[in-house]
Amino acid sequence: MAKRKRPGKAQPTKTRTQLNNARKRAAKKRAKQQAKLVDPSLVYIQNPLGAPTVVRAKGWFADLGKKLSLRLGPLEGWRTSAKLAVRASGASGAKIGLFVPKSHDVVPINGCAAHHASINTALEAISTACKAARIRGYDEDKGEGDLRYVKLEVQRSSELVQVTLVWHASSQEEAGKPLRKLVTALQQHELWYSIWANFHAADKHTSRILALEKEAWVQLAGRKRWLREPLQRSAVPYHCELCFPPFVFRQANLCAFERIVSAVRRFVPFGSAVVELYAGVGTIGLHLADVAGSLVCSDENPFNRACFRRSLKSLPPDLQQKLGYVSGDAASQVDSIPAADVVIVDPPRKGMEDTVLDALTRPPKRKSVKPYRLIYVSCGFPAFCRDAEKLMQHGWTVLHAEGFVLFPGSDHLETFCVFERT
Repeated sequence: MAKRKRPGKAQPTKTRTQLNNARKRAAKKRAKQQAKLVDPSLVYIQNPLGAPTVVRAKGWFADLGKKLSLRLGPLEGWRTSAKLAVRASGASGAKIGLFVPKSHDVVPINGCAAHHASINTALEAISTACKAARIRGYDEDKGEGDLRYVKLEVQRSSELVQVTLVWHASSQEEAGKPLRKLVTALQQHELWYSIWANFHAADKHTSRILALEKEAWVQLAGRKRWLREPLQRSAVPYHCELCFPPFVFRQANLCAFERIVSAVRRFVPFGSAVVELYAGVGTIGLHLADVAGSLVCSDENPFNRACFRRSLKSLPPDLQQKLGYVSGDAASQVDSIPAADVVIVDPPRKGMEDTVLDALTRPPKRKSVKPYRLIYVSCGFPAFCRDAEKLMQHGWTVLHAEGFVLFPGSDHLETFCVFERT
């Protein structure tokens, strides 16, 4: 007769197993929570070329029989422009950092290796000044608080910082004493190129970080209104200073974007008529004056044209007359496309508008094929694939492609692609 097991013998083992499993589940939960607290822009920093978008792009071009050459710059200190969220911390106070992906939880990123040293110094100064002035970070649930975002831009030559305080108020008067106290506290440091405020009205519901209206901007400190930046590695044989006040777009990694400008120059035939859409302040176009026969830039931001004109004055007089600027979105400028030899586009992440794509894929009405070359600089790979497939269905072929990892550590790729049609 089999010996019966004594009651209670198996019970302790089962309890220990359950306890171990519970500990493992708790450890996994803690690890998952800890992973969320890592700077989301540095997730792939150990292997930037292995980021999913980079791998996908290599495969996409391989399917076309093209090799995508990848360009990777320095992994540290490259970010010279940053927009950071400021949110409430406890009953009072402010927490500055990046949003955890797919959430509005802020991860503090003080001392981030990707930041230019001046940005890290500026963040420390802002945090200290907020405590001294008792500034409250924005509380999205309650719709209350003082400071919503900060925008930081480094002038590389001087290492000074142009800072914008995005304030939860409709005007400087409404912002009142808290804003004045914060600016006074910030001015204890000598690291500012200029200090600006951008006012977001309390009743204004928008997903944009910055209010774009002219009256929303006020310079609070600093003698110079225009931050100047030359692109020294762009292979341009003349001096050109770009103008970057806080109300225009500027690349976060200017050092790497200089290489993109140099790549564009290689594919603009000498003397060609060039049209550039989504041109910003003319970051690319102003560096083509010696190779293009004529060039017209355009962009929808109404502030860009004045920046372009100021930069144009830094060029040699014989080159200035070859360049022009038109304010307006890309869709409003499609009539200029049929007269161009080369079209350059650098659209936002969503890609080109259908109106622009239609103009580029419309059959030419005369024997000479214009435009015969399209230079596409893309910051959103899925949108690029969509646009490229439509272009290739209408006679365009890929001549050359390069991938620039502008933001090492993030799942992002800046695609430089040259299309031709015959």
